[in-house]
Amino acid sequence: MTMRWDCRVYDSLPSTQDVVRAELSAGADEGLVVQAAVQTAGRGRRGNQWVSPVGNLYMSILLKPACAPALAGQMAFVVALAVADAAHELTGQQGDGLTLKWPNDVLVDGVKCAGILLESDLGPAGMVDALIIGTGININAAPADRIGLAQLAGHELDVIIVRDRVLHHLGRLYTRWKTDGFGWVKEAWMVRAHGLNTLITARLHGGDVSGTFLGIDDNGALLLQTPDGSVQIVHAGEVYFPNNA
Repeated sequence: MTMRWDCRVYDSLPSTQDVVRAELSAGADEGLVVQAAVQTAGRGRRGNQWVSPVGNLYMSILLKPACAPALAGQMAFVVALAVADAAHELTGQQGDGLTLKWPNDVLVDGVKCAGILLESDLGPAGMVDALIIGTGININAAPADRIGLAQLAGHELDVIIVRDRVLHHLGRLYTRWKTDGFGWVKEAWMVRAHGLNTLITARLHGGDVSGTFLGIDDNGALLLQTPDGSVQIVHAGEVYFPNNA
């Protein structure tokens, strides 16, 4: 099945997430994409602000996976793969220059290039009836401490073309995920995992935990081997590397 995308582009919005949520309440179908040239109140994970200058891609996507809440978080990995596939296609970069940071960032040379935000709605049966996926990709106007795909490509990139390639790959990967599950997503993500088998620090609600990043489990949780040799499973948190990527 080929995904059909309904793309709506605005010059400026406070938040593309909020527009999609309003459209969902009004009965919007799966495949709605809201894009803004500028966001005045964009947000990332844990309520962090996402700076949104002109020249980058800011969009929110409505999917209706009808899955258990425990599975919905897997879509962060699916979207990250779609962004990475599009970035590789448009820039030719692969390997260490284009990596994925747990749970939902895309890095270029160890510097954040894209972030992903998932917000879900539960139906009466406790299933995730709707998933709103916010994606911010630095392309031509990265903030000072970030990097954009244009820098990787060596020339400016058309934001609409980047959007369409991301949606192309997302449609392909989302359809396969619904059919085949998470196993192949895990394998593909691990190939691009940033900092695998290196020392990292996971910032959790109860404090920081440091150890060796072993990978992810079959549900997408981070596996961290602590100095005492035990393996800690981290379901939610922020990851930091020695170089603060």
